[in-house]
Amino acid sequence: MGIHSSSTPESSRITPPSMLVLAYTHYESDPRVIRAAEAALEGGFSVDVIALRRPGQSSCETVRGVRVFRVQARYRGASRLKYLLEYAKFFVRCAAMSTRLSISNHYKVIHVHNMPDALVFAALVPKLLGAKVILDIHDPMPETYASKYRSIAHHAVNRLLLIEEKLSVTFADQTITVSDPVKDGILVHRGYPKDRIGVVANFADESIFTPLVYPPIEGMIRFVFHGTILERYGLRTLVKAVAQVRNRDRIRVRIIGEGDFSAALAALILEHGVGDIVEFVNHVYPLYDIPGILSDCHVGLVPLDIGTSVVANFALPLKLAEYTCLGLPSITVRNAAIEYYFRPDECMFFDSGDATALSQWIDTVVEKPDCLMEYRKRLGEVRDRLSWKKEKEKYIAMLRSMTGETEQPSVRSSV
Repeated sequence: MGIHSSSTPESSRITPPSMLVLAYTHYESDPRVIRAAEAALEGGFSVDVIALRRPGQSSCETVRGVRVFRVQARYRGASRLKYLLEYAKFFVRCAAMSTRLSISNHYKVIHVHNMPDALVFAALVPKLLGAKVILDIHDPMPETYASKYRSIAHHAVNRLLLIEEKLSVTFADQTITVSDPVKDGILVHRGYPKDRIGVVANFADESIFTPLVYPPIEGMIRFVFHGTILERYGLRTLVKAVAQVRNRDRIRVRIIGEGDFSAALAALILEHGVGDIVEFVNHVYPLYDIPGILSDCHVGLVPLDIGTSVVANFALPLKLAEYTCLGLPSITVRNAAIEYYFRPDECMFFDSGDATALSQWIDTVVEKPDCLMEYRKRLGEVRDRLSWKKEKEKYIAMLRSMTGETEQPSVRSSV
């Protein structure tokens, strides 16, 4: 599926290798899926994506050079059965569409983002036709489901998820994950050989998240949390902390996002009487809009609750990397992944789940705002260390190695 300029001579046209992405997500608001798709495009691949659809969205649209097929709405709720049925329905649609598309497009690579891991099997026909399959483990499913449905932590379902993961990794030609701590602390610990698991780190794209002009404080500090609204992201702790703050009249907290914990969060805000301080924007914005939405904020909040599950201890919240790239100092927790990538003086750390400690940091920032400038000075080095550009080059090299492709001109450059 090449896109060519009409002025290009027929003899000099080169059809780019093609890649298909399968992801149970909304493409335009999923940073990792967007980064990988656009990196492949930059690396000379044409890229199709099969993803979820929001109300009012078209079933097929080209987004910044990537052709996106949207096949169904997303389920959010507490029913395990409905999640399973929704995954099954998406699987069938992906399998049928990938089969049909692969016949005409001859995909060289199928990049499958979990969850679920078993979505890789929707790429069976393309694989039989010669495509290489990548399984991208964002969230290890056994630990993630144990955090959502805590009663299954030692249940037979958990064992089935481990089997499903193992079969999926075996089926894939290459498995990658989001960080070294997830690779070493979870996947290799499970018994997968180190050389079977690659890492394309989940860093923010510094070409999108460029340093902001820091807004004047003028007696009011604006704190922000953005992303998926889940209990394990520490939002209960955050609301409790805000209720304890001494300097209530000098802070504003903005929470932006959608997720399973949205209704409970709105109730917590009312219960703790912080509706005059906390603004809950229950909406998801496209990735490229996020920097502008955060441009009037002073401090990022990443109050991850690592007590909810094993996987939380290995999570590197993307919002923390995004705040860093924007030049926003962050208040966050210590866990294996955050301490792996951040030094002790690069964030304002508190113990996970300790609402009093978080409230004390908020008060400290209000009473001594000059400390923010000290943290901001350190963020330049962190931005260089957490560079998506380096990860992008690694990812493109992996695609070329898997497919035997030599360097091609960017598909987007000919649009």
